[in-house]
Amino acid sequence: MRSLRVPAALRGVASIVTGSVAGQAIVILSYPLLTRLYDPADFGLLTVFTSVVGIVAVASTATLEAAVPLPTADRDAAAVAWAALASVALVSLLTAAVGLVAAEPLARLLGVPALADYWWLVVLTIAAIGAYLVFSEWMVRDRSYGALARRNLLQGMGQVGTQLGFGVAGAGPTGLLLGLGVGRVAAMGGLLSRNGLLRQQRPTLAQLRAAVSRYRRFPQLAMPSALLNSAGLEVPLLLVAALYGDVSAGLLGLTVRVISGPTAIIGQAVMQVFTGESSGALRESKGDLGRTVRTAVRRLLLAGAVPAVLLLVAGPWLFALVFGPQWREAGEYARLLALAYLGQCAVMPVSSTLFLLEQQHRELGWVVLRLALTAGGPLLCGLLGAPVSVAIAALAAGHVVAYAVLYRFCVKAADASDRALRAAPSAPDE
Repeated sequence: MRSLRVPAALRGVASIVTGSVAGQAIVILSYPLLTRLYDPADFGLLTVFTSVVGIVAVASTATLEAAVPLPTADRDAAAVAWAALASVALVSLLTAAVGLVAAEPLARLLGVPALADYWWLVVLTIAAIGAYLVFSEWMVRDRSYGALARRNLLQGMGQVGTQLGFGVAGAGPTGLLLGLGVGRVAAMGGLLSRNGLLRQQRPTLAQLRAAVSRYRRFPQLAMPSALLNSAGLEVPLLLVAALYGDVSAGLLGLTVRVISGPTAIIGQAVMQVFTGESSGALRESKGDLGRTVRTAVRRLLLAGAVPAVLLLVAGPWLFALVFGPQWREAGEYARLLALAYLGQCAVMPVSSTLFLLEQQHRELGWVVLRLALTAGGPLLCGLLGAPVSVAIAALAAGHVVAYAVLYRFCVKAADASDRALRAAPSAPDE
């Protein structure tokens, strides 16, 4: 019966995907209710809030959490994780200081003056997301796939419960914004495992310094890369808000959530397993990383093709039916963005290849290219007075080109690593 045993990696994928699907299903099923409790302008505020928080939060850890799976000893990995948490605390305090002096002018510049009243929530949400990222990477290292699955479910429950509750109470957009952070805090309950970070011995100051020194390339190169990577996704949304108004931003924001929500959650689950198994394969010198990358991308393309075609054929009709007639235009946006998010679904889960091979310079170059492609098109369209649909089409084209380039980078790096491992002399027999 041993031959029928499911490999650990596949069980991990199944576990995380199950939790991801359940958590994301809760979020997706809430949208028809949320679009009737909140109007497009409220979603416009949510879009800008999420973009600002997203850009800052990914850099809040100094990207040290990406190094957590790498050390051989748990003691060293714990030092890296606690250094990342210290960075989160510092960035949160700096964000609060910026808000004290510049919240109002920043909110006006972004086209949503109401954001200034919620800057306190920006700070708290950044702190919640930063801690969430660090704890998640520890679970990846520990291959605690069951805990990661529970995390995904709890995140969806916390977010939706908050947004619906405040919406029914008529509290304005507060519930939409608060749900983002509450979901992350609720998700941490699934991360307190027996071997979790909080169970490890606290590192000394010397160990923290040694950990930061050893993995200094992550803050030096990976943090700018992560910041630019997030900017490539969020800056175009901020540009739409600033150039076309909060209603257009709200329509686009809903489109992005409906399309990217399932792909991002499931893609993140696949990435976490891919990272855990690939880092183990590198430590064991298996030399098959290139094949793993190609297989993962091919399977993800096949899985994402059906919903992409559905959006291309019937996006406007579906959005009007499910979310209400005032959201039909969002379905037009979904049709334009379908292929772009198919590329994201297929390629982003294997992008950790560059981090695992410590080729952060390639990742940095790619995110600069994507930011130029995805922000340049909408900005030019806005300045020339083109319709918002043309700006979104330009955004979609930029994404497609960028993900094709990223795939090429990952395959090239993985193949080079495999060739080096195969060419290395084998250890002499003892």
